[in-house]
Amino acid sequence: MSKMDSLQVFVAAQAELLRYAARLTGDSTEAEDVVQEAWLRFRAAASARVLDEPKGYLFRIVHNLVLDRHRRRARENQVFASDATIAAALVASDEPSQQKHLEAKDELALLHKAMAQLPVRTRRAFEMHRFEEMKLVEIAAELGISKSLAQELVMDGVEHCKKALRRRD
Repeated sequence: MSKMDSLQVFVAAQAELLRYAARLTGDSTEAEDVVQEAWLRFRAAASARVLDEPKGYLFRIVHNLVLDRHRRRARENQVFASDATIAAALVASDEPSQQKHLEAKDELALLHKAMAQLPVRTRRAFEMHRFEEMKLVEIAAELGISKSLAQELVMDGVEHCKKALRRRD
């Protein structure tokens, strides 16, 4: 088959080939790529030998190219998916270890105990400053005391808790 004859067969079947490839791939852009690649393979085959059914041969080329693309994609997905799974398994967890969890739990219990030992006003000033994020002026107004006394109460609470934690170590 001459180059001119093969081109005529291809041009006559091109629209039908595009619809067929689009149906197989589900993507018109990919279908165009497949049909273009099919043309290159068809032209090479037609110049090398006589084709009994050139149009049928074109459709087989398109079908095989789509199958090859699907297989390649499946292999790539499998390789990349397994690599991601392996990589995820190798990443250390950001969850604290059981030991750290127990240590933190013990430390929290110790802090609760230390806070319970504080005088009521000192404990309340400490809680407002540390847990409620209140400013010293706000604490003073809430407790009806001066700002400097509020600061002293908070500092006493902090020091008491620090000492309790140091005694543990």
